[in-house]
Amino acid sequence: MKAKGITLLGLFFCTNIFAQEYIVPPSSSTRSNVPVIADVAMEECVKLYNDAKWLGENLDEIVVDSYSQESVDSYNEKIQKFSTMTATFNKKCAGKQSQSAYDAAKRLNQQTK
Repeated sequence: MKAKGITLLGLFFCTNIFAQEYIVPPSSSTRSNVPVIADVAMEECVKLYNDAKWLGENLDEIVVDSYSQESVDSYNEKIQKFSTMTATFNKKCAGKQSQSAYDAAKRLNQQTK
């Protein structure tokens, strides 16, 4: 049973390294004046958005062994990390835009290849 968890964890890290590509966070707004943030800050927002998105996708696929405290604790840690990432994104990034958000995602994808 433990080897299966390690294999799934290893698969998670391999998937993150090889199969994922950064996307630009949604930035549509109904307001006419949208706050603009620096390109460096937007690049961090792009990273945060995508890391949270990938973690959320991973959480959707996790099967928690409710008889294993280690499994429950690990899952709860990931939930807490996801919640923190989402709250940080909402506070620092949501509703803001950068002319170069698309370029930031493209640059990040080139760095990971």
